[in-house]
Amino acid sequence: MRIASADTRRRALAAYEQGGKTQSEIAALFGVTLRTFQRWLHTWRTEGRDAPGCGPGRPAVFVGPAAERLRQEVARQPDATLHELAERLGNIASYVTVHRALERLKLPLKKRRSGPLSKTDRT
Repeated sequence: MRIASADTRRRALAAYEQGGKTQSEIAALFGVTLRTFQRWLHTWRTEGRDAPGCGPGRPAVFVGPAAERLRQEVARQPDATLHELAERLGNIASYVTVHRALERLKLPLKKRRSGPLSKTDRT
């Protein structure tokens, strides 16, 4: 199945607006399924847009004051783990989100908990 271009969508909707053809005929003319054309038509009627849309995604958690608070926590204890940072920030985000924020803000990252030194490693 190929994806129809935004131009195809616009031309199909314009053809429907001119009248004289059924939805099935227009769908066949532009090489899309009837259901696809009906979805385009529904979006056009309800939202007034003839182009495909994408959602904005989730809003960033660590911006502004939250990002500054993260910076302060890392400065206060640079060897804190991601889980510890998430807890100190009030669990407003998962540790994965904290990790992404640290990367975006170019802050240091402690990868694992401290433990006893390895007997086979240099000391």
